[in-house]
Amino acid sequence: MEKPIPAQGIDPSKAPVPARTLIRRIGITPVLPGLEQLVLQCAPNVAPSTMMAVIRVESGGNPLALNVNGKQRLARQPASRQEAVAWASWLVGKGYSVDIGLAQVNSAHLARFNASVDQLLDPCTNLSAGARILSENYADAARRYGLGQVALRAAISAYNTGNHRDGFRNGYVGKVVAAAGVPPLTAATTAKPAALGEPLVYWVKRP
Repeated sequence: MEKPIPAQGIDPSKAPVPARTLIRRIGITPVLPGLEQLVLQCAPNVAPSTMMAVIRVESGGNPLALNVNGKQRLARQPASRQEAVAWASWLVGKGYSVDIGLAQVNSAHLARFNASVDQLLDPCTNLSAGARILSENYADAARRYGLGQVALRAAISAYNTGNHRDGFRNGYVGKVVAAAGVPPLTAATTAKPAALGEPLVYWVKRP
């Protein structure tokens, strides 16, 4: 019988994964160099300031970031790509809901995107997936609220909670807005893209 996961936190390094995947602990990976350029390349349909704000709140720019949803928490963050893949694979295999990588894309999307854990830990793949989810959320919100900042905030709420309300209640939307350095919503700050198919410039008023 497997040893039960401790109530105070999950330490996948003690889980039954191959020994070769368990390397020396060297701390949390720092912010990925060249992240802003990578956002431009891999998430072109979302304004860079929007995507960067989501990344700051979700992972702090750590491409190896993992988060287990629910009452359990990781005892620490992975120290390498190899370790992140091993941990996330073990957690997903055990039925945990795991947020993965820069944009903290949930493991529920693995099948939808036909991606492996290893692929989703690739920074560009992760950003592309996160941007796709956010863009889909925005399109859905825009059909209800119209194009602009109200729909954007609803989309950000859905990115975190799956609906247009709870991300406001738990403070997530406010954190993303603050991370982008955006003032509170007013008529003067509302962006109105001409069509959903164009890049979504959320935080900048169009001329």
